[in-house]
Amino acid sequence: MFLSFLDAARRHSRLNRRRLSAAALVVTGALVMSGCAATFPTPTPPAPAASLINGGQDGLLIPLQVEHVDTGHARLGLPIQLDGKAVYVALDTGTQGVRVLKSVLPGTDYPNAGPLSSLPLANGAQVSGAAVRLPMSLAGTKPAQIDAQAIELVNCQPNARRCVGMDGYTGEFGWAFSGLFGIGAAQPDDTCCTQPLRALPGNIGQRYLVHPNFAKPYLVLSPSSALTKDYTMVPMTVLQDGTAQWPRGCVNVGDKMTFCAPLVFATASTDMIRVEMDKAPNWTGDDEVGKVLNQGNYNAALGTGKWVHRYEGAQVTIVKAKPGADRIVIGLMGMQNIDVLFDFPHGQLGLRAASEIEQFGQ
Repeated sequence: MFLSFLDAARRHSRLNRRRLSAAALVVTGALVMSGCAATFPTPTPPAPAASLINGGQDGLLIPLQVEHVDTGHARLGLPIQLDGKAVYVALDTGTQGVRVLKSVLPGTDYPNAGPLSSLPLANGAQVSGAAVRLPMSLAGTKPAQIDAQAIELVNCQPNARRCVGMDGYTGEFGWAFSGLFGIGAAQPDDTCCTQPLRALPGNIGQRYLVHPNFAKPYLVLSPSSALTKDYTMVPMTVLQDGTAQWPRGCVNVGDKMTFCAPLVFATASTDMIRVEMDKAPNWTGDDEVGKVLNQGNYNAALGTGKWVHRYEGAQVTIVKAKPGADRIVIGLMGMQNIDVLFDFPHGQLGLRAASEIEQFGQ
């Protein structure tokens, strides 16, 4: 059953890549004729697919698609439905909530659910819009009412004026996808929207795992203990109001430093290992918030609780963060051998690595 659906996922990915390539030729022509001004076609989502594992006793398997967006970076795609309309979004374990282009939504009179806010992205772009309330479903589930951010503006952050969003779109917002589907733990500066999986009926999305490997990526809702017995469980940071945030962890970067902060696994991040520090280390020099202080290949060790993972020659990016916003972010390329289990009922994060050490070319 696993193999048949993974084969189907790969077929969907190949078909969608051909579809995007054809669209790229059309868009290229439009750009040549009209300069930077171009209207991009709405990304077409592949047909949704899902399968009960062992008749449902071991969970619900949802295949993910691999797409290539800005400068060739890979993303994991997931077809969902918003107010009954099929929409293609990028799965992001690093943020919380659905963020979708307002122009893609089938209606215009959704109830207001929050003020205008902006989300800065690691690639220098930012997206802005107010929250609205609308029904969402995926893989044939009964629709759930969620608060989602209706994105009206895609542009660059003030200190990144020539970013990938300078023409009003990015790979996640307008080119390959119509938005982000954030399924991560909470972060202090990311309180805009409803965590979509946790809003699904029957509590089927309170516990789930993500296998992000490009060869066969998938999401499993309500995985059984038989599927998750090999995961190392670490406690999330749970606030007094019950909000579950990312656990603390540490990263060792060669012989340069050991740094500890909230540990975030983000499938929509373009960096392999991104260390965001509000105080610049003594070996990089300093700069303004958002600027890269250092980037290079280092032997790195990552740990939280009893779980440790090592990289040889991994790309590490050191970034200046705003005060109090220290984070260690492991991006999709750094997660190719790591599966992540979100267990919100128990306030835990589970981690499993296919190998203890990953080696990359120097």
